Amino acid sequence: MIKFFRKIRQNLLSEYKFSKYLVYAIGEIVLVVIGILIALSINNWNESRKIKQSGKEYVKEIYKDLKIEIANINEILNSLSDQYNGTEYVLNVFESKNKVVKDTALFTKYHWEPRRLFIVDRDLNTFDKLKSSGQSGLLKNDSLSNLLDKFYKNFDTRISNFKEYPLQIRMDLRRANFPIGNLNDFKYEIQNSKLSSAYIKEYLNNEVIYQYLLSILRTCRYNSTFFNELKEEALQLINFMEVEYPELIIK
Repeated sequence: MIKFFRKIRQNLLSEYKFSKYLVYAIGEIVLVVIGILIALSINNWNESRKIKQSGKEYVKEIYKDLKIEIANINEILNSLSDQYNGTEYVLNVFESKNKVVKDTALFTKYHWEPRRLFIVDRDLNTFDKLKSSGQSGLLKNDSLSNLLDKFYKNFDTRISNFKEYPLQIRMDLRRANFPIGNLNDFKYEIQNSKLSSAYIKEYLNNEVIYQYLLSILRTCRYNSTFFNELKEEALQLINFMEVEYPELIIK
């Protein structure tokens, strides 16, 4: 093809048909420009297709991440519920008339519950990575990006608040409880799966312990409310994504 055009050009030059050659040359340039534009259009189309496909893959990963977040929140809620129930049981004994422990093994089990430390955190996820790399625009959905940004900011706030006060209260309770009893009490617990009567008596007459237990009960109640709200946000986000991207729903 190149040889063909070159031959025409040479014939025109040899016959001194400059005007025709000029028209031909312009036409050749136009053809080259059109070819370049077509190539650029195809390249842009390919890039756009790749970006669109990449955005769809990110949406799928974010959808999976949200399912994991809900599972993690459920674990936190279960831990808070167990701690609340254990703390309430011990407080009921504290507040009873004669502070009589009817079931020593059960009291032993629940008396450890308020001091239990459990993880309230989240892992780095797909949306975090998109934001940190400045590529959140790949989702091509501003509403989804805004909802995700709000949800994870709320999540981080709940985590930060829990670590700041509720976690500290549990650590304070551990320190306050440490001087109570002695090594023999703990040996007795290990051997019998229950605390000694001397230890229980000292424990139930400790006003500092009682105040910490009240604080832990309140933090369990408040944080259960907060994390339930967070779970509802995640469920709404998942519902929004399923409406926007029906292909996410596995049939």
